[in-house]
Parts: sequence; C-alpha cells; structure tokens
Amino acid sequence: MRTLSFLMLLLMGFACMPTNHAQTPSTLHIPNPGSPERAAILDSARSSIDEEIGRTVQFVVERLAIQGDWAFLYAHMQASDGGPVDYARTSMAEAAEAGFVSQVYAGLLEKEDGEWVVRAQAIGPTDMAWQPWAADYGAPEALFKLD
Repeated sequence: MRTLSFLMLLLMGFACMPTNHAQTPSTLHIPNPGSPERAAILDSARSSIDEEIGRTVQFVVERLAIQGDWAFLYAHMQASDGGPVDYARTSMAEAAEAGFVSQVYAGLLEKEDGEWVVRAQAIGPTDMAWQPWAADYGAPEALFKLD
C-alpha cells in the first residue's frame, strides 16, 4: 500500500509541475544585401568603429547572420577609397606598425528597442576574439559558425 501511495503522490507531483511553453529558438537567417535590416546592422557597426578609432570604414562582408535579437558580423574593413584602413594616429597605431592588427572586423550586436546595438567587437583581431562571445553574452552559438 505504501508503494501505491508513493506512486500516486509522485504522479500528482508531476501533474502539478509547471509546463514550459517557451518558444522554439528562432531560426538563423542571412539578411539580403541592400535590405534595411542589413544596412542597420552595418551602420551600427561602422558607427562603433568610428567612435573607437576615429575611422570610417566600408565592409566586405564575409558573414552576417541573425538569430532572434542577435547578429554576428564578420567582415574585412577597407577605407572609403577601397584601400586598407590606416591605423596611423589611432590608439592602434603602434600595434598596427608591429603587424599585430588586421583588416578584419567582428561584431556581436543585439536588437534593443528596435535598434541594433554593438555588445562586443574586435577591430583588427589577429585571432578568433569572438570565440567566447556566445557564452559571455548568451548569444546563439550558431551565429559564429564561419564557413
């Protein structure tokens, strides 16, 4: 009888547990060139670079992926004339002169109140600086899969 009572109590406990009706994670998508969504992400990243090093850049996008309210941008930067970004007279000048700065940009952005906000960025990294971002910021891992 005790076993039956225990099983009944256990079943009642499971029946009373709250169910999780969380939505399935949104699917990853790549915004089309020229789309307003893509332009907003690139503009936010460009603005952040300009603020950080005082240079306006253009992007040659290698990967721009969005999942939910998160976006990951991996691109090569270039000056407005199509040449390499000049790091002279920036906070990165000395490192660039020594060869420790690339023309790569990686940025993690989050949509907040309808605007894309840069949460983390690597300007001129020579390694995979974005590797811990999924864990550090709670962003989806799938964003960072470079093909």
